[in-house]
Amino acid sequence: MNYYEVLGVPETAEDEQIKHAYRKQAKKYHPDLNPDNPATEAKFKAVVEAYETLSDAEKRKEYDAKRNKKKVFGSQTEKASGNVQGMDIGQFTKNMERYFGFSFQENQTKKQSGNVGSSKKNPLDMTDMFEAFMKIK
Repeated sequence: MNYYEVLGVPETAEDEQIKHAYRKQAKKYHPDLNPDNPATEAKFKAVVEAYETLSDAEKRKEYDAKRNKKKVFGSQTEKASGNVQGMDIGQFTKNMERYFGFSFQENQTKKQSGNVGSSKKNPLDMTDMFEAFMKIK
C-alpha cells in the first residue's frame, strides 16, 4: 500500500500537507459519517495507518527506505528474465569468467551433462589453503 497515494499527497509533502490531507480523508471516510458502508471503514483504517506512518519522522524514514529498496530491484518480470535494472546477467557471467579465469556455472553444466572432471580449478576455492593452514594434508 502506498501511503502517499492513500492520503493523496506527493512524496515530498511537508508535515502540514500530510496533516491537512489526513483530516480531509478521515472526515470523508469516518465510520460515524458512513454507518451503512463497510468499505469506508477499511479506507478509514488505511488513512489512519498512512497518517501514523508519515507523520512520525522515524517511521516515515523507514517507510521511504523500504519503498526505495523496492524501486531499485525492479519488478518480478525483470528478475525472471535475468535483467535487473538493465543489467544482463549473461554478460555479467562472461565478465566474471574473463576477470577470474573460470566459469562460475561450469560445475553446474558438467553436473547436468555427466562430465564431472574439471579442467580449470576454481582459484577462489579455499580448501587447499585451509588444509595447509590446519596441516591436514
